[in-house]
Amino acid sequence: MLPKVSDARLRELRNLADDVRDTLAEAGLPITGDLAPGLRVGVRVEVDPADDEAGGVWVDWHTHPRMANAAADCVNEGRLDDPVLTRQGEVMEAMQQALLAILTSAGFQAGDPDHDYRPYELQVTAGPG
Repeated sequence: MLPKVSDARLRELRNLADDVRDTLAEAGLPITGDLAPGLRVGVRVEVDPADDEAGGVWVDWHTHPRMANAAADCVNEGRLDDPVLTRQGEVMEAMQQALLAILTSAGFQAGDPDHDYRPYELQVTAGPG
């Protein structure tokens, strides 16, 4: 089992995640909450309690299931040059940059750590001072 952060650190991360969620909601973005994956559309804010570089607060964008499913079908069928898959990637990249711009303008420290298991996700490391 992976080591987890202390209870005190987990509370800090949850508070940071709440601040991130509220800031993005104030900007008018839909927040997914804990919906099932097929129902998620908009921003998802997650706390990963792992005590390593993968732990912390993560933010990502979920496209409509129609787009997400069509892109997944392309991958599953080996159609890696399909325009649907390209469009999904471009939307995900654009939304990642928009989320980053909104969060940094509000004083958060966030970035794309280029984590293999979290493509197009941002890691938020600190809130406004």
